[in-house]
Amino acid sequence: MIELCEHNSCTGCGACYNICPKNAIRMFRDDEGFLRPSIDHERCVECHLCQKACPPLNPVKKHPKTIQPIAFIHKNKDILLKSTSGGVFSLIAEWIIQQGGVVFGVEMDSEFNIYHSQAENPEEIKKFRGSKYAQSDTKKTFAEVKSYLKQGRPVLYTGTPCQIAGLSNYLRGVDCRLLYTADIVCHGTPSNTMLQTYISKLAQQKGLQVSDIKKFQFRLLEQWGSYNASFEHNAKRQILKDADNVYLSLFFSARLQRTCCYSCPYTSQERVSDITIADFWGIGKNKPFNYETKNGCSLVLTNTEKGKNLFDQISQYANYEYREWEEALAVNHQLHTPTLRPRDREKAIHDLFEKSIGQTYNRFFNSPKIKCRKLLRKLRRIILLKK
Repeated sequence: MIELCEHNSCTGCGACYNICPKNAIRMFRDDEGFLRPSIDHERCVECHLCQKACPPLNPVKKHPKTIQPIAFIHKNKDILLKSTSGGVFSLIAEWIIQQGGVVFGVEMDSEFNIYHSQAENPEEIKKFRGSKYAQSDTKKTFAEVKSYLKQGRPVLYTGTPCQIAGLSNYLRGVDCRLLYTADIVCHGTPSNTMLQTYISKLAQQKGLQVSDIKKFQFRLLEQWGSYNASFEHNAKRQILKDADNVYLSLFFSARLQRTCCYSCPYTSQERVSDITIADFWGIGKNKPFNYETKNGCSLVLTNTEKGKNLFDQISQYANYEYREWEEALAVNHQLHTPTLRPRDREKAIHDLFEKSIGQTYNRFFNSPKIKCRKLLRKLRRIILLKK
């Protein structure tokens, strides 16, 4: 009987689901809302293609560490202001489309479903812009990529490193000379169900229907480095802070991540994609950077010759500098270390699902014990400054 990887190793990438020739695998959501495969053994013919495509069972070979990271800022301020960091994704995507290609990225619909879809013109690229801090459903996009490559069309596929690994395994034996892959420096992923649960409770807290919440954004695009989510209601934007912003607080304290994220094999400078994209946090702190970064700055790693050639095609439209690895690693910890698993992860997920937003916030961020710890840390900083 066919068995896939262990529960704690599964990333939910969808490679097994895409490759099964008998449609014997479906993706379902577990108790925490994470996508997982389930095999219909009556349909299964034990061809073992699912096992061969599974990255935990067949790890993907990583590309050697690039010589220098790149700090990158789009010259077009309008696009820069609509991007989460430096706008590098938009440039890459537009170049692929100019070559007659197809771009695969992550969008969020009006019901806050997060999933991979495709774009074939510059207007459609807009739906992929902006960070989305929940795991995307890759659906049947791996199979769609294969179809476009066989048609001789260039393809850009963006996603988390584990999703790129799944795609790479799925495409073994396929001519991939026209495929370009871009991964993000990932902090781990909450489930889409967690996000939808939070937004539902947020609407209730605000006296709204879920359908009243429009244009939910995880970060304020005009304030690079701000981690306040926002949404629109009646054409007015509301910025979420403190207790209202508890979803992001739980995410950035690593309490909502998928189990496998705490032992992620992709948190290294050796990457699985052609290009890696992230925010270049801390740019210019120890060594001057010659460009204004208040509207964002991307960290770019060109991991393959294909990635380097792609960067050469777009570099004229950006302000960029080659920087040192020490600077890139200082704040982007997921380039060298997986996210640490908090002891209260399960309690946080339980409260997100079962408690009110206010109750969850108070338990994890506003209890007397936590306030005392914050005060002690503040006092220590004051004492250190006086020495």
